[in-house]
Amino acid sequence: MSVGAIGATNAVSSSTVDPTRTPVSRADLRSAIGRAYVRVTGKAASSTLLDNLTAQASLETGGGAQMYNYNFGGIKGSSPTGQTAECLTHEVVGGKEITVRQGFRAYGSIDAGAEDYVHVLRKNFGVALGKAELADAGGFAHALKQAGYYTASESDYANALRSQTGAAAPAPAAQAAPSLDKFFDSASLTRICNALSESALRIASPEHDSSGA
Repeated sequence: MSVGAIGATNAVSSSTVDPTRTPVSRADLRSAIGRAYVRVTGKAASSTLLDNLTAQASLETGGGAQMYNYNFGGIKGSSPTGQTAECLTHEVVGGKEITVRQGFRAYGSIDAGAEDYVHVLRKNFGVALGKAELADAGGFAHALKQAGYYTASESDYANALRSQTGAAAPAPAAQAAPSLDKFFDSASLTRICNALSESALRIASPEHDSSGA
């Protein structure tokens, strides 16, 4: 993918860098997203928005422990500075999981990665970002699904987000809310993350770059 895929106005030469694990904590994810949001928008993010974006970034990076090259959202292609890291990744194609090598955006710092993550969400998934302002993981998951962000089932994705924030899933009518033992375990979250890897390609694809900003 070229830098032009995210609407950069100036051409940047692409370069390949080594895939490098850059593990961070959930607190690091949250702080970096907060700083990035201020830089991108000029205002502070609400605590609810930070909760939801941190949950999504945690889902994409194994709680920060599986982050590579400070890529917050598994975004494929080249970063604004033109850096790409070739990594093996699991993708779901035609209902089957395959392993392929893909180019993922690479960044030199956690702040650079967070800023591009916020920029991509605002530019290409604005409706979903608006839903993330609300205390409604289901609405956030639904808006992301409608925008083509992921291929996993919507209910699985919403429950995975809830598990990351510690929120309980809505109870069915006439039933009590599920207990914490109903939340997704690490194996379930890994399965969902693998399903998401295919849709990450769409985040950087030209068809989502309609604003021209």
